[in-house]
Amino acid sequence: MRYRLQRKDQCVHPNILGNHSFPVYSYRWKDIATSDSLEILKEYQAENGLTGDQYRIIDVKEALKDGVD
Repeated sequence: MRYRLQRKDQCVHPNILGNHSFPVYSYRWKDIATSDSLEILKEYQAENGLTGDQYRIIDVKEALKDGVD
């Protein structure tokens, strides 16, 4: 599948300094749906109200190309 619809998911990593716990808040992207058609994913996103900066559609080929260079 070429395209992925993803949502931002908060995660907490433990970070212990001395005897004190200082959790580190971060996020990761989790796949919701995949498709070879960008139009189908855009329709799905619009129908289900998945808008804003919490959601994104990525092109896997572009992501791999950017990571290699």
